[in-house]
Amino acid sequence: MRYTLEQLFNQAVLDNLAVNLDSPIAEARLVYGCKIVREYEDGTIFIQNTAKGGDFYKVLTEEELEPFIENGWRHGVYVVALDNYRRKLDAVERAIRQEMNGRQNPKIITSLKSHRERILNKYNIVTQKLNHE
Repeated sequence: MRYTLEQLFNQAVLDNLAVNLDSPIAEARLVYGCKIVREYEDGTIFIQNTAKGGDFYKVLTEEELEPFIENGWRHGVYVVALDNYRRKLDAVERAIRQEMNGRQNPKIITSLKSHRERILNKYNIVTQKLNHE
């Protein structure tokens, strides 16, 4: 079944994990770094990735929207969350390699490895949720 943005927004409203971020200009829900927004003025609905874009969240591309449209809100949220965790893991791995080839500060290396472990745990939790969907 293919879902419309309106159906996805309604699923997000009913999602018990979603945080309500309603404001005077829009309704919004947030789960695992995915924010879905419906503007009051014109009813425009869009989904953003809060882990990308720095100060301004990135609106999902057509390719990134596909898991949502094909399988629904929660499935799409899990797919985006896993992608975000993979990107964070890559950054931590690069930082570990850089530190190992540079100063070799044991405190920094220990901290980075601990950070990597936390990300891997989150990744595994979301993977299990996606598989049990």
